[in-house]
Amino acid sequence: MAADPDLRTSVPRRSTVQASHSSHDGAISVIVTLDGQVRDLQLADTATTRPAAQLARDILECIHAAQALFDLGPATR
Repeated sequence: MAADPDLRTSVPRRSTVQASHSSHDGAISVIVTLDGQVRDLQLADTATTRPAAQLARDILECIHAAQALFDLGPATR
């Protein structure tokens, strides 16, 4: 049986589900998709005054925090 080309699903694609997180001072903001891809990274001017190593750690922390919003525990898997 051929698939109906007019049939639409109401389930969003995994890449359209997003979470965001910002640093405590708001200088770094990220948006990630359900599959872990970084969709957006915003840096305020104040973020770039940090030492490079600290900036890298802070960016990764924001990314990981946003990704963790999707981790609902083993009961939901």
